Amino acid sequence: MAVAHLLQGIDGVVFDLDGTLIDSEKAICAAASLAFGDLGSDVDEAAVADHLGAPLDELYDAFITDGDALRRRHFIDRYLVHHDLHPDRDPPPLPGVVVGLGLLRALGLPLTVATTKPTDRASQQLEACGLHGFFAHIQGTDAPMRPKPAPDVVLAACRAVGLDPRRVLMVGDTARDVGAARAAGSGAVVVAYGMHRLQVARTLGADVVVRSLEELGASGR
Repeated sequence: MAVAHLLQGIDGVVFDLDGTLIDSEKAICAAASLAFGDLGSDVDEAAVADHLGAPLDELYDAFITDGDALRRRHFIDRYLVHHDLHPDRDPPPLPGVVVGLGLLRALGLPLTVATTKPTDRASQQLEACGLHGFFAHIQGTDAPMRPKPAPDVVLAACRAVGLDPRRVLMVGDTARDVGAARAAGSGAVVVAYGMHRLQVARTLGADVVVRSLEELGASGR
């Protein structure tokens, strides 16, 4: 599918949060590395970056295979402490995001967020960076939802604003986002910031890869 025809037949757009709308990688990777260190495990930030988009319990299991639920909970608690102390805990929008969201809103498309984060934390971060007002609904992966690549959070975001998931685009930056879009019956778009991310993005099986949300928004003109 060409970018120029991407928005034809589309009634709304659902967005991932981290790495798609906000530049949160530094805070996430640093907080996770420090939390692993609190448990006596040496996991550097670059290794964490390979698992961006994973829920925290899955991130723990990717590096520590003891199956200890209490220790996993301690990791999550320490992660949240380190994240909230990080200078980038409320990261800025990624390049082109504000313009791109404005273009999509001007087309009359309702915009929603479907993120692995809990709803309250996602809403707080979007408020802090000035993006909250663009969205008709913000949906986090709240219990008992299954995380991406299950479709639960995408379907919940669509239900909240009365959208048929088969007539929306799911925009993200990871294979999990593409998987969730496919499972929901939605179109899948990957946004890739920078050449390295662009090379990876082309392997994820999305319908279209764009370099910024501004490129996506401009496709509807």
